[in-house]
Amino acid sequence: MTALAGFLLVCLGLASFIAVRNYRAARSLIEADPPSQLLKQAGGAKAENLQSVAFVSRGFHLAGWYIPSKDRAAVVITHGTNGDRASMLAETRLLAAAGFGVLSFDWPGLGESEGPIRWGAEAKDALSAAIDWLAARPDVDPNRIGGLGFSVGGFVLTQVAAKDRRLRAVVIEAAPTDFDAYVSVHYAKWGFLSKWPARWALRDSGLFSADSALRLIGEISPRPLFIIAQTGDPEIPESMTRKLDEAARPPKQLWLMSGARHGAYEESAGKEYERRLREFFEDNLVKPGTDYPP
Repeated sequence: MTALAGFLLVCLGLASFIAVRNYRAARSLIEADPPSQLLKQAGGAKAENLQSVAFVSRGFHLAGWYIPSKDRAAVVITHGTNGDRASMLAETRLLAAAGFGVLSFDWPGLGESEGPIRWGAEAKDALSAAIDWLAARPDVDPNRIGGLGFSVGGFVLTQVAAKDRRLRAVVIEAAPTDFDAYVSVHYAKWGFLSKWPARWALRDSGLFSADSALRLIGEISPRPLFIIAQTGDPEIPESMTRKLDEAARPPKQLWLMSGARHGAYEESAGKEYERRLREFFEDNLVKPGTDYPP
């Protein structure tokens, strides 16, 4: 073997290693982690009146938790990739303690829900089915439903809220603007060698959509929007959150808290997080005069 051939072989091996590593990293975004033990033992969630529920989307049974409303208003909560509804337990508890009905559910293929993990039409249909279920509850006024979505859950919530006027107040937490930008942020180190494998890994995920959160977020107006993130979030850079805010239309508010975590805001901001969430939904779902044009 010549020196040139050896050099080329080493280069090929290095390129293959980089490509495979980035493919696997991106692929992990659409794979399921083991379900939380709390899903099997709902009593461990330590939330008063919490009950396990299920509804159907595209023929698949989706699992959730529900706490009945005390004030006729309710919020549907969506989690991010890999996890399940237990990851949003802090939000479930604090909103329920404030009197809201709360429905948190597992996306298709995650937690205890059936179906494939797909973040396109399948996820949007799942969220629409969750809203249908919530709107039919006897304890809920269908004109007083809000939504809270974290990360990719917020990405999908933005897409659905732009079209579904039943969501009367929306909280988006640490959501990406679009996945072309996400790949550019997280898989740019080796250029084509890292970007292309990442895109290939996510090609059937439904994440690369023309109906991105960035393009659609303005359509949530005139319903109120609250965007939340941390300045040093390792997954969603501050610049991405600010672009969402710039694309949104009033009434809107942005809260960029100091910190470097992806979520877990109740640990980072404590009572301030609880207060802001509660007041946002109270102001826009409970108080008189909170109806918006259809």
